[in-house]
Amino acid sequence: MLTVWVDPGQLTRSRFALSRLAELSCALEVLTHPSRAPFARRWVDTTRHRLDVDEVSLIHALVEHDSAYVPDFLVPLPATYEPTLDDDLAAVATTPADTVRRHLTRAFPSDPLPNAVARVLDRGGERAVAETAAEQLHRCWQATLADSWPALRRVLDEDVRHRAARAARLGFAEILGDLHPTLHWDGTRLTRQTTHDLTLEAAPGPVLTPSVFLPWPAVWNGTPTDVLLGYPARGRGAVWSSPSQVLGASVLGARRVALLADLDPPRSTSELATRHQLSPATVSYHLNRLCSDGLVTRRQDGHNVLYTATDAARSLLAAVNQASHL
Repeated sequence: MLTVWVDPGQLTRSRFALSRLAELSCALEVLTHPSRAPFARRWVDTTRHRLDVDEVSLIHALVEHDSAYVPDFLVPLPATYEPTLDDDLAAVATTPADTVRRHLTRAFPSDPLPNAVARVLDRGGERAVAETAAEQLHRCWQATLADSWPALRRVLDEDVRHRAARAARLGFAEILGDLHPTLHWDGTRLTRQTTHDLTLEAAPGPVLTPSVFLPWPAVWNGTPTDVLLGYPARGRGAVWSSPSQVLGASVLGARRVALLADLDPPRSTSELATRHQLSPATVSYHLNRLCSDGLVTRRQDGHNVLYTATDAARSLLAAVNQASHL
């Protein structure tokens, strides 16, 4: 059983964070073990060929073995809500040697180290393992998640917004008990049935991070007091779904209605263009018309402009679908 002790003081210091390396670690495990996340099969099929395993042999050796444990030093505890990739990779590269050694021993308690790991270790010790891991994680990121991160991040950020709003109304304790059906909160302990026993105490408090790849909760424990708790994000299905056909769309124009129906969660012009196989200019034209008609609103999100369907649009889509069934 996994047990995380969280006393009232630690609970008040709990927080949310977005971790690129936590999501990358989950993504690499899904690429290596697709059966763990069948909902992401389409992503696996389109992404697997982009990653040259020979160029990331150390990372591949650490995630491809059958053990449920991947060394935690690959996912450092986020120092802020959303640290940069460079900050995360620097934390990996400077992992203390004893931490690397301890995590490798836990990952391979009785089996010999994979050749790719042993070669790096023989060449430069644990420091070389940490530095090589950081370098190869960067390559993995560029090949698998760099292009899709803005879209994934929006889903993760929306999850945090929703849960933070609930925490403001109900308290953080209600959030812990509602992260996933397999997690149980009794007021002082967060527990989950697992095949191995692990007891942790979160100091100063657990850091919660949503994921679109996780099928169930996961914990990263880089140091004895670090507890980074990953959980499946709300709305992650929107990441993996294909745009759906709206019955009766000819009333408004099939293309425009298809875009309108695909704005949950909010999306950018470039993301819609990719999903619907249209040019950005075409998508922009239709979105501008939908905005003029009061069916779509736009808001700035960093360097992106996100479009959201209005209540009037949702009512209209419901009416269109209902009419098509009469």
